Amino acid sequence: MRRNGTRIWLTAASVAAIAGAVQAPAMAAPSTTAAISISAKSALKPITGKVLVVFRAGKFANANIKGSVTGATSGQVLQLFGQKFPFKKAPVKLGSPVTLTGASMNYSFKVTPTLATHYRVELFTDASEQTPVTLSGVQNVYVAARGVFSGIRSCNRPGQRPVCHQRIHITVTVPPSTLGTERHKAWHPYFGLTLRSSGTPPRPKTLKLNGGHAHVVGTRKLNAQQYRVTITYSFRIGNNAAFFVVTACQRDTEATDGLNLPGHHGCGDKVISSRVRYLG
Repeated sequence: MRRNGTRIWLTAASVAAIAGAVQAPAMAAPSTTAAISISAKSALKPITGKVLVVFRAGKFANANIKGSVTGATSGQVLQLFGQKFPFKKAPVKLGSPVTLTGASMNYSFKVTPTLATHYRVELFTDASEQTPVTLSGVQNVYVAARGVFSGIRSCNRPGQRPVCHQRIHITVTVPPSTLGTERHKAWHPYFGLTLRSSGTPPRPKTLKLNGGHAHVVGTRKLNAQQYRVTITYSFRIGNNAAFFVVTACQRDTEATDGLNLPGHHGCGDKVISSRVRYLG
């Protein structure tokens, strides 16, 4: 739908509501057999079925919007549109249009979203046309903050036993529009430990919230898109071989700032798996 030159994506419920309110005379829809499929893929495996990229993380920041068009006409044009969180502005054209060389063809568009973004592909008779012949469904791609851990040590040197002290830093990179929300959220530190008198101990299977006498020292802003949290741990290992795992997370607030995933993803739970792929 277009209103005053602005492209608006409507749900079926919205269309029904408008039709009922206006009660306009019925008009025949344009006849077309063309169809466009759409999906997305990134370098990360989907989390609960959701496609995710990581902000400013090289190849992990990119996704491919791909699919196929069938029943079209050679010479027609495919164009990608994107609508970024908070989804109040009209979708905009992204990338270069793709001209079809046959009635059926696969397509792929590379994207690097900075916040959660809705993508849709539309088919036009030519590059100058404004009204689409047909369009795909909407594909969502989500964007996660980038967190880098530093400062972890092995505690194998003299003076680092029988109690191992850790002071770790997590530097988080986020879109500038989210910094105010993200850096003020509470941190939830996790810890797990296995010991053996000899040999290499196995990786701990689970991590406990606030384990290892975890203490969040504080968070400070580094620049317009980065902040850093410092967390200390203190745990007894004696003369044993030790295998410890530390991590920390902040709960997702995607509905508020468009960053990370919607819903709850384990952050703040009392016990989590040591091999969890995503916390938020």
